[in-house]
Amino acid sequence: MKKWFFALVPLLLLTACSVAPTLITNSDTNLDNTTASPIPTSLTFDSNAILVTGPLTLSRNDLFQLTKKHEYLSVVLTNGKYYEDWTPGPLMGRNWVGEFQIQLSNESDEVQSAVDLNGYFKDEMVFNSFFDIDFDDYNGDGNIDFTIGQYASSNGGIYKLFTVDDSGRIKELPIKGHPEIFVSSTGRYSTKLAKSKFGFSSTFYDNSIGKEVTQSFGWNGKEFVSETKFDQPIAATEYDVSNLEFPLPKGWNLSANDRFGASITDENGINMGSVVTYPYTDDFDFRSYKPNHSEMTNEEAIDTPIGSGKLYTLDADNGTAASGLTGTHDVYFAAIPIQDSIIYVLEFTKHDKEDASKKQFIALLNGLRLKK
Repeated sequence: MKKWFFALVPLLLLTACSVAPTLITNSDTNLDNTTASPIPTSLTFDSNAILVTGPLTLSRNDLFQLTKKHEYLSVVLTNGKYYEDWTPGPLMGRNWVGEFQIQLSNESDEVQSAVDLNGYFKDEMVFNSFFDIDFDDYNGDGNIDFTIGQYASSNGGIYKLFTVDDSGRIKELPIKGHPEIFVSSTGRYSTKLAKSKFGFSSTFYDNSIGKEVTQSFGWNGKEFVSETKFDQPIAATEYDVSNLEFPLPKGWNLSANDRFGASITDENGINMGSVVTYPYTDDFDFRSYKPNHSEMTNEEAIDTPIGSGKLYTLDADNGTAASGLTGTHDVYFAAIPIQDSIIYVLEFTKHDKEDASKKQFIALLNGLRLKK
């Protein structure tokens, strides 16, 4: 009898639940065709889901480099269930659903402040991966701001914008007329917004009009307010990624994710970098966009066939603390503005610290062309 019992346990743990579609809307604009979500307003579980009755951390972020304090900001499942669903779909894999908190804790892991996250989203919350939080200061008050989001559709996710104030309280930053932000082609559960001098902008693909849309918001001292028309396209189509010729070594590929982003892979399918575009601004500052877990070690001017720009060298971690990987490697970024149109940001790394890797990237940049 005992043998039969232990044989059944793995089957019970791997049995998954299914979910049904509902609808999430983003703002005043009709986005019904944009944000169809697979997350139901009420999830039911069979007896094979695993009950979670204690804290389970899905995201833990060391804030020392940002605040110079030994603090951690975490997203924690405090009560809920875990299940697996290997049916092809947006939530295929491991899933955690239930009650979540954002917690600020000290180096002794004592929680200093916390907010219940579920109240900020209309539907049942579900995370299907561990993740890092992206931080910035969008309203210029010197405190760290960050987004937490949920999957909405194949076009993107919905996000709430939070901050940690001077007293250590976690609270939402209000955006007038927009209860949430819809963003395409970003990290699923946290994303860095495109920062402007006094606010931020975000982009998404709107099926109802068949094009990308940019939203720009400025801080008025109390809240963010919209600064652009909701249906304004982000940039002229002649300057999207598809207009860029980027000669690569034999067997390498440039695969477009959408109009404004593409990934670079070598002959073995290993990711070597990317090409991303941003709306043109005179005061574009790459430091506001650089990845977490990295430190800028060099900045220099560079000339390319499509224009002059800046070449940055970053010392990046080989992996997050959770991965168990140690050490660092160099990552190179070239930011090349096209006057009054768009800014190309090209990333390249061979996951080493060899000078030859930088020279190879410069050689690739010298082959850039814009299609006529």
